[in-house]
Amino acid sequence: MRLLGSLILTLSLIASAFSSSVPLTLCMSGRAQGTESLNKSGSCEYGAYNGPTGPGTLTATLNEYFYSSGVKCGDCFEVSGPKGKTVVRVVNFCSAGTCPSEKPLFMLTPDAFQEISTDPLSVVYDAGFRKVSCDASGPIKAQVSADSSKYYVKLLVFNNEVGIQSVTIKGKDMSSPVIMARQGSAQFVWSQAGKEMMFPATVVVSSQYGGSVTMTLNSLSMDILKFSGNFVAPKSSIIKNAPETCSLSASPLAIYQNGLTEGWNYWSSRSYSQINTTDSSSHSVGSNKSLSLILMGSSSALTLARSGDFETTYFTGIKFNMKANTTMNGLRVYFPNEQDKYWTPSSPITTSWATYTVPFSSLQHKTIESAITFANTENIIAHINIDNIHFIASSSAVTTGYANVNETASGLATGTATSGSASGIASSSISASTSVSSTTTGTKTTAGGSGISTTGIAGSDGSMAASTSKTTSNPTATGKTTGMTASASSIDHSETHQSEEHHSSSSIVKVSLLLVSAALAFASL
Repeated sequence: MRLLGSLILTLSLIASAFSSSVPLTLCMSGRAQGTESLNKSGSCEYGAYNGPTGPGTLTATLNEYFYSSGVKCGDCFEVSGPKGKTVVRVVNFCSAGTCPSEKPLFMLTPDAFQEISTDPLSVVYDAGFRKVSCDASGPIKAQVSADSSKYYVKLLVFNNEVGIQSVTIKGKDMSSPVIMARQGSAQFVWSQAGKEMMFPATVVVSSQYGGSVTMTLNSLSMDILKFSGNFVAPKSSIIKNAPETCSLSASPLAIYQNGLTEGWNYWSSRSYSQINTTDSSSHSVGSNKSLSLILMGSSSALTLARSGDFETTYFTGIKFNMKANTTMNGLRVYFPNEQDKYWTPSSPITTSWATYTVPFSSLQHKTIESAITFANTENIIAHINIDNIHFIASSSAVTTGYANVNETASGLATGTATSGSASGIASSSISASTSVSSTTTGTKTTAGGSGISTTGIAGSDGSMAASTSKTTSNPTATGKTTGMTASASSIDHSETHQSEEHHSSSSIVKVSLLLVSAALAFASL
């Protein structure tokens, strides 16, 4: 009996693996948020979610430019967030006037969004995504629309495993097939002036990857019709060495650059007053504005949080400029959930602007964090200004299976995206007024002059632009830039507060392995 049970379990796992989605593009960067449940499935015209032609409740609404006039109706995407991943089928779009269009947007139904985020009201600004095959059961299906006639034939085509390239129809008296026009949805129409459709007619649905299935249409009955089979993604279209799942994509390097960048907020700050996120009265060289606030005593803190969290493995630390209206000895920088391991500068914050570098190796942190805190631990009231807050990009992040900045959104329709790694982080001028550099980690201290070489300070977020259809991935720098201006040198204070045990996450993204289910799916092709 044990042997039989083991055999049944093994066969069950194999069957599950063969039905799993397989990656058809590299991982890319998008935005994800929750939306309300819809009674109907939206512009793709699939009808009620759980009706006979419905796609279920794990579905997505895309922004208009990514929707591609209905070409992506029925396509499936794996979307990743801080909690995990989900696979959704495209059923709807949001107009450009309502939804942002600078990069792909996935508005997920509650059942889907709860799989990637614990906060139903959040926006995951750094969602990872890739196109995958759908876990469809049975053959492709169709239904004749109620407004069809012998002069106007409209078909809803659904349950496809991969994207539909075209649909053709050949009536009994036709010499060759005619392409049915996509209606900006999953519906396809045949209509020719003065001609009527003679039955039986042959309908052929072709895949974006080269395969096709057929069905004989005998009448305009609205019964559910079945094609001869379903599409299978060919081996050549499946991404080799794909990561097990797409992680969160890399956040743009700039956190504050003349204002908080998109997705960042200060709402979790405590014991403060008179906050001004665009203070033009005081700023460091190279900036126009700073974030200013008054920290009210030893329990006060500025906390900058990112909606949807961020992944720390793309970065080696943060860099920022800061000054105060008084000498300030009690500054601590840490991740809010790991306050016991913090960074503090080797010299006090003064009334002059200075540049500070906080290596993540000096902080206790997880792979995914939600915020960064700048805390005051002295019983003083300090008016601080801070600007040019940037992540420092890691030069050693593994990007196999991730798209680079040259990949295009058009490739998502055909699965032609190729493997690559991102590079080319722009430089950002961070400067201050003095020329001492001191970095202390544990008990070892090094000192040097100005002209410090820093890795990947940048103000460009490399996001997908609607006008060029660029996609982003997990951008990391391959070279070093010198983040100082010729006219001013920099003071760089770094000191590590040591706890009993050193805690740090690896700065290298773990090497991605194929899922066993994907490998089995490859073998089945």
